[in-house]
Amino acid sequence: MRLIESVAAAAGEGLAAAGFRKRAGQIYTLDLGDDVLGWLGLNSATQHLAVGVVEVNPVVGVRHQGVERMVAELMGVKFDAYRPPTVSSPIGYLMPGRRYRAWRVDTAAPGEPARELVEAVLTYGVPFMRSAADLRTLCRLLDEGMGFDHQLVFRRPVAWLLAGDRARAEAALERALADLGERRDPAAEQVRRFAAAARARMAA
Repeated sequence: MRLIESVAAAAGEGLAAAGFRKRAGQIYTLDLGDDVLGWLGLNSATQHLAVGVVEVNPVVGVRHQGVERMVAELMGVKFDAYRPPTVSSPIGYLMPGRRYRAWRVDTAAPGEPARELVEAVLTYGVPFMRSAADLRTLCRLLDEGMGFDHQLVFRRPVAWLLAGDRARAEAALERALADLGERRDPAAEQVRRFAAAARARMAA
């Protein structure tokens, strides 16, 4: 068994008791209603650590399925039911101190660190998930940059469009295109194709 799977097995009971469902890899989701999922990913690292020890950095977020379906459609890619989250943050930045936080777990005795990790998710992650489930709040978090820029650039205009604010959706597209400048790399061209598809959708 891989080290992170040992940690997940130790934490799984507490997460399941709180309503989380295990998905592929180390992803867990929590049903928040209205086609919105709380999202938890257990990122792991073993480099420079003792044998049998794994460092786990929980990332928490919210996945708005309506936003993600439209993003996939406008990007011309297959819709994935659970990845990525629409907004996300390492849990440490939601905790007092607002800094990176990880748990080092000895997989020979993962119990207590795994319980502490679950407690942090329930104490800080779940309230964040519930607070961000509202679409207008989600739009604000997207504008604040909660997540990865290469993903947020597609989600900002879609979220504003679904929230009923076409002007902000168009403004988000304009900013995304302006930020590309003269770039002609594949990632930049993908943004341009997405923007054209989004504009056609709004025009229709």
